Amino acid sequence: MEISKEQLLQIDQYLLKCGVKFLDVRSEIVDHFASILEKKLNNNPGLDFNKEIQNIHSDFKDNGFKNLLKEKTKSVQKRFYKQSVAQLITFFKLPKILIMVALFCALYWSMSFMEETASFFSVLSGVLIFLGFRLLFNVNMRNSKKDTFLVLNMTLYFFNIFYVCVMIFNVASGVKNEIYFLIFSTSFIKLVVFVFLLLFYWSGEYVYRQNKKEIQKQYPNCVL
Repeated sequence: MEISKEQLLQIDQYLLKCGVKFLDVRSEIVDHFASILEKKLNNNPGLDFNKEIQNIHSDFKDNGFKNLLKEKTKSVQKRFYKQSVAQLITFFKLPKILIMVALFCALYWSMSFMEETASFFSVLSGVLIFLGFRLLFNVNMRNSKKDTFLVLNMTLYFFNIFYVCVMIFNVASGVKNEIYFLIFSTSFIKLVVFVFLLLFYWSGEYVYRQNKKEIQKQYPNCVL
């Protein structure tokens, strides 16, 4: 017996009450529950549907349900990491690599008009910080009526990595000593790092937008 949309919603609401807050993770567990329920209903169509949902949950002895939740969560996270790495790699292929080189040349040319390179790199650091918090605002500013998706929430991990890299870049740009001079002295190296961080941000922003579009296709009635 095929599970109806109303019954799938019942399973989803039950899992939400059990503390599975991310809708994309819940969807994977709903499919797992639904396949079990279909078999049970085929054998006995008169079963109490709500009670059977609870029975399936209780059948996961000890940490069984926690392990299932952990498995499905890792599945969503794995897709996010794979997509992020794949997107970042595209920047080292044509035509994006040409954009990267053109951007670097434009910045290097612009720097020649600055009297102090320290001020120039302070502006670049400010740009990176602004972009990072812009992405954080888009991901984190959600009202209570919006549905929560792990694949979108994972962007916060990306932001943390990006922000740490920007802070290191910012601090390194202001340090002036002999050791620093040997490691991170030239404007050339600083610009390479800046361009890479900018592309890193671009890839994260792109993955976030693509995931959001995909979710809107899969869940057209959800509020994002």
